[in-house]
Amino acid sequence: MVKYLVFSTMLVGGVPLMAFAAMSSARLRGLLLSLLVFSTVLGDVASINFLSTETYRGPDRGFELTLTDLVALALALAVVARFPRRIRWLPLGTWPMALLFVLAIVSTVNAQAPLLGTFTLFKLVRIYLLFWCVVNVVGTGVSLDYVRYGLVAMGLVMTVLALKQKYVYGMYRITGPFDHSNGIPLYCNLVIPVLLVWGMTDRRLSSAEAALTVFASLGMVFAVVATQSRAGTLLTGLSVALTLVVANARARSPRVSWTTVTLVLIMLAGGALVADTIVQRFREAPESSEQARDEFNVAARRMAGDRAFGVGLNNFSLVLTTVDRYNEHIEVMKGEEQGGVAHHIYWLTAAEMGYVGLFAFLIVLGGFLWRALLGAIRATGLESLLLWGFFIGFVALYLQGTLEWGLRITPMAFQLTICGALTVALSANPRARRLAT
Repeated sequence: MVKYLVFSTMLVGGVPLMAFAAMSSARLRGLLLSLLVFSTVLGDVASINFLSTETYRGPDRGFELTLTDLVALALALAVVARFPRRIRWLPLGTWPMALLFVLAIVSTVNAQAPLLGTFTLFKLVRIYLLFWCVVNVVGTGVSLDYVRYGLVAMGLVMTVLALKQKYVYGMYRITGPFDHSNGIPLYCNLVIPVLLVWGMTDRRLSSAEAALTVFASLGMVFAVVATQSRAGTLLTGLSVALTLVVANARARSPRVSWTTVTLVLIMLAGGALVADTIVQRFREAPESSEQARDEFNVAARRMAGDRAFGVGLNNFSLVLTTVDRYNEHIEVMKGEEQGGVAHHIYWLTAAEMGYVGLFAFLIVLGGFLWRALLGAIRATGLESLLLWGFFIGFVALYLQGTLEWGLRITPMAFQLTICGALTVALSANPRARRLAT
C-alpha cells in the first residue's frame, strides 16, 4: 500500500515538478537525465505492478510502472513544452519499432490470454517513450557528461551489491538488484565497454574522474564474474579485450597505455584467483540445465511453425502449460505446475509473435548495431570511441540472447533502449556530435 501511495504521489506531484525543473535549467535537465540512466539499476525497489499476476511465469506479470518511466515522462513533457522546434518527432528507428508494435498487437489479439499480452504492449509503449525522451533530451544540448554520471553511479551500486552479496552474505551466484543471477551479464555487458573506453580516452577528465569511471566498469566486470555465468564471463572478457584494442588503436596516449597495462595485470591476477572456480563451474554445470533449455526451445520452434503470428505475446508459459503438443516432450521440468520460458530470446519472440515478428524484432536490434558501427567508422574523437563501445556492448548482449530470455525483463530492456537512443543521438544528431567531441 505504501508503494502505491509513493508512486501515485510521484505521478501526480513529482512528474510536474521534475518537468518544470527540466524546463528551467539545462543543468537540472542533465541531472534528471543522470537519474534516468541510473534508475534502471534499482530493479524492483523502484517499480510497481498494477493488476499484478505474480504467480505467472512469463516475463510480464502486470501493468508495471517504474521510477525510470516517471523521469522519462517528466523529461518528455519538458522537451515538448520548452523546445518544440528542436524536437525530432520521429527519431531514427521509429518505423521499425512501430512495425514491431503493430505485430505485437496482432499477436495479442490472437492470444489465448490477451490480458497477458497487454502487459507487454504497455511495456512497449513505455520503451518507446524512453527512447524518444533520451534522443530528444540529448538533442536539446544537454552535456553527455550527465550520461556518464548516471553510468558511473550505476556501476558503483552494482559493485557494492556484488561485494556485499559475495563476501558478506556468501552467495555462490550473486543476483545483484535482480531476481536471478543471469540478469547481471545481460545488464552489465551492454555498458562495460562504454564506461571503460570513456574513462580511458576522454582527455577532459581529471585523473580522479577517469579512475572512477574505469573502476565503475571493472566493478561491473566483477559482478558478472561473481554470477558464475559461463557465457556471461566469457563475453565480458572478450568485450574488455576488444575495448582495450579499440582504445589503443584509435586514441593512444600515456593514460590509455598505463590503464591498459594496469587492467591486463588486474585481469591476469583476478583470472588466476578465480580460475579454479570458473573451471569447476564449466565442468560441473548440471546437464539438466542444458536439457531444459533445449526442451523449451523445441517447444518454441513448434509454436513458431504452427501460427503465423505466434501463440500470443507473453503467452509462451501459459501455452506451454496447457497445450499437450508443446509440453509432451518435456522431461526435466515435467513436475512443474507451470511451464517456464524459452531460454533464447529469439526463439521466444518467434514462438509468441511468429517468424514475421522475429524479423521485425531483429530489424530493431540490428538497427542499433548498424548505426553504432557506421557511426563509429565515420566519426572522430570521443564520439567514435563511445560508438565503438556501444557496438561491442550490443554484440555481447545479442550473442547472450541465444542463451537467455532476460532481455524481456524491464531493467535489461530499458538499458538496451537507453543505449540504443544514445547511439541514435550520437550517430545522427549533429549537435550531439559536437557535444561529444
